[in-house]
Amino acid sequence: MNVTRLGANAFLVELPAQLADSDGIPITEALTANLHGKNGFLLLDFGAVQFMNGLGAYSLVKLNVLTGEFGFRLLAYNVSQHYKDVLKVTGLAWVIKIYDSRKDAYKEAGVTNISQMAKAVLQNPSDDESFWAKPVLRLSEPEMPPEAINRNMKGRRVVGPIEGFGQLWQKTYRLTIEKQGLTAKEVITTLKQKLPAFQPPFNHFYPTKAGIIPGEVVAIDSSTPGGPVSTGVLVLYADDVSFTFMTPQGHPESGWVTFSAYEKDGKITAQIIGLARANDPVFEAAFRTVGSKMQVKIWKHVLVSLAEYLGVPPDVMVEPRCIDKNLQWSQLGNIWYNAQIRTIFYMPFRGLGKMLNRSKGKGK
Repeated sequence: MNVTRLGANAFLVELPAQLADSDGIPITEALTANLHGKNGFLLLDFGAVQFMNGLGAYSLVKLNVLTGEFGFRLLAYNVSQHYKDVLKVTGLAWVIKIYDSRKDAYKEAGVTNISQMAKAVLQNPSDDESFWAKPVLRLSEPEMPPEAINRNMKGRRVVGPIEGFGQLWQKTYRLTIEKQGLTAKEVITTLKQKLPAFQPPFNHFYPTKAGIIPGEVVAIDSSTPGGPVSTGVLVLYADDVSFTFMTPQGHPESGWVTFSAYEKDGKITAQIIGLARANDPVFEAAFRTVGSKMQVKIWKHVLVSLAEYLGVPPDVMVEPRCIDKNLQWSQLGNIWYNAQIRTIFYMPFRGLGKMLNRSKGKGK
């Protein structure tokens, strides 16, 4: 990956063929020394990108935070239709302006160096098209078992870390697995199949019959100190060694959570990485009091359950990291969709409906 200064206020980032790292450290390190609070442009060349997973999208979010701190704007070109769809479904298209040609992007950034514009367009075919969910305007209500409350998904848009209200946090949970003959693919297959069973008693996951595949949804019912919450997630991305969930409007968080596994030095690391903001001021206040601790408890429980299932020591490492301390006051209106408030108001009607159904059954 190359980072090139194009002018006083413009940089070119030639993205690598594999965009699959959550930190994007090479990009940020190359830029931090050169961005100094000026208004400018960061141009992303997607021409060489052949593979991007959910974690690769994390690095673009962090890049947006970094450039925003210095008053820079993100532009992109050489973007195939597939990656235009990825930027759209992830919400990154809100903050990355896409141009059809290098020339148009350079013109917007005020770059007139013709030699830089003469470089060949690569646009290699991508290897990840079947792993990403297609852009959806609104979620539909999935068919779920009767015990699922199954609320606050129908008609909702999916929202990511770009659109939330609260501080942006990345929370990483890691479990090191030493078990002969086990592969990273088998670990992720186990998580896909056993994720509902690995939840703590107060948290209930309901995947659709199709399972955890791109474009499907998972309904979630949770009991919290503030009351019940019925919501869900979209399966944004899924391959053999990772899968990513994305939240809908009204979910406690606006963002993504990625489950992945990789092999190194004869050991397998299973990890869960969340990148999200609280969706509205009520949830932000809740996370600062008890919500964050509850969230850590949930994902630690999942990895401890995985360890117990595999018969390995349940030593889970937790690493929280604040990516952006700012609150996004433009997203204040998210409170209208607050899933907890709506669930609390709905539950008496659900109880009444059950009573009426039981009465009808007795009368037959």
